[in-house]
Amino acid sequence: MVHFYTMQETMKILKKHKIRITPQRVEVYELLLKGGNHMTAEQIYEKIKKKLPAVSLATIYTTLELLQKKNLIKEIRITFDKSCFEAHTEPHHHFLCKKCSAIYNIDIRPCPALEKRQVDSHSIEEFHGYFYGICEKCRIGYKDG
Repeated sequence: MVHFYTMQETMKILKKHKIRITPQRVEVYELLLKGGNHMTAEQIYEKIKKKLPAVSLATIYTTLELLQKKNLIKEIRITFDKSCFEAHTEPHHHFLCKKCSAIYNIDIRPCPALEKRQVDSHSIEEFHGYFYGICEKCRIGYKDG
């Protein structure tokens, strides 16, 4: 179930994490909360600058870094040439379509090592599962429009 966050809820979350409220920070976090998942910094910048024309790409990168440090967003490196960001911070896996480049969250039951957060006496703090293939839309020849 998707929760639609109001600006007040977004600002409350930022304040709770001791993040100074600025229009840019609110817009970036709100965009990711409202389902702007798997977006690059450049894609976020293009969306935000429509509402805040004076925003810079450097501000977007700084904001993303801050939100990551506060564990409010996650960075995804499913491709080697770019990072994507999302507000879904619970552990989950991703699927990249090699044809259309769409990224999907996928829910797979974790293996016993991940459930215990330990493997060969090593403590697992974080994990990333990336799957690559052809998405359903591309596989069945989905045509938009």
